[in-house]
Amino acid sequence: MTVRSPLISSLPPSCHEIMDFDLVTLDGRLILVGSPGMDRLACTWDPARDRWTQFELDVPDEDFPRADLAALGAAVVKGRIVIGGGGDHQGFAMWDLETGKVRLSAQEGGMASVVRADFGDRSRLLVGFVGTWGVELWDPSVAEPKDRDDGDGDLDDEDDSVTEPEQPSPYDSVVDIEELECQSRASSAAAAGLWAGRPVVVAGGRDGGVLVWDIEEERHLVEFDDLDEEPTEFALASVDGRMRVVAAGGQSLVLGDPESSQWGEPFTVPGGEVSCLTAGTVYGRAFAVTGARDGTICVWDLAERRLLGQPLQGHGSEVFGLRVADLGSRPVIISSAHNDSVHLWEFPL
Repeated sequence: MTVRSPLISSLPPSCHEIMDFDLVTLDGRLILVGSPGMDRLACTWDPARDRWTQFELDVPDEDFPRADLAALGAAVVKGRIVIGGGGDHQGFAMWDLETGKVRLSAQEGGMASVVRADFGDRSRLLVGFVGTWGVELWDPSVAEPKDRDDGDGDLDDEDDSVTEPEQPSPYDSVVDIEELECQSRASSAAAAGLWAGRPVVVAGGRDGGVLVWDIEEERHLVEFDDLDEEPTEFALASVDGRMRVVAAGGQSLVLGDPESSQWGEPFTVPGGEVSCLTAGTVYGRAFAVTGARDGTICVWDLAERRLLGQPLQGHGSEVFGLRVADLGSRPVIISSAHNDSVHLWEFPL
């Protein structure tokens, strides 16, 4: 029987509820980076030391005196954690976490979701919008010049008389894909990764179906037909050596084969409607983890098409975020839910 272990033994009261979170590796250590849903705050948890740290963020733009971080993604840039996110009342922005300095001012309008997309040796933050077409990919390694100068303490000791070359703008590298559409506020509203060595994004198509979009060629490589239950959550996973699209919506989980553009037979997911999804490999086995609106978490063996163990019960509200990580040489599931603390679960093997 899977046993839940809470992560809040040393959690500051202001970080009790994590709206969204991401995982990064910094100096060889796993770090959880989260948004407690409070104005201009972010926090980290170092599980090896069981240490929570709170950070205050600068105002992202004069038009947004309050930071709205309902959605958050994180990446490591030159040994520093960079976070990006926003919400209904604040467009996407980026900060240096340690200093709280703004790297990218808040964009116009709101946003719904963000997840780090890893494409081999480079990462991007994939931003989704509910109720409007399009997703965006932002490079966390670049910053607005005026904020780079303020946020990098090492520059203070340099000779001011030296003229530095013009630095790249984050607006030069942003990728806007108008043909895709998100229908969820979870980090799984869209998925991204490498397929056959090509960087791709997977999400619902503007005109229906599900698209696998080639970022470099600016076209869809695969189009899946509509399903009886419209998928709102997506992931990519290697199953038996072949890349698969993992999609969930309602109470269904389904695998799609990009080579044939065909869906497999759907899994029926116990509990409420699926609200978030993650997928990957543990000990060489392809898995998916679904979180539901009623708090139920299910772990799936994708190759054997079966539920692993019993559904995990511990959250009493909608599951917002899911990640699987290696902690002390053992796989664990980390989850967050509405009005609840972050939970840590043993991975059922």
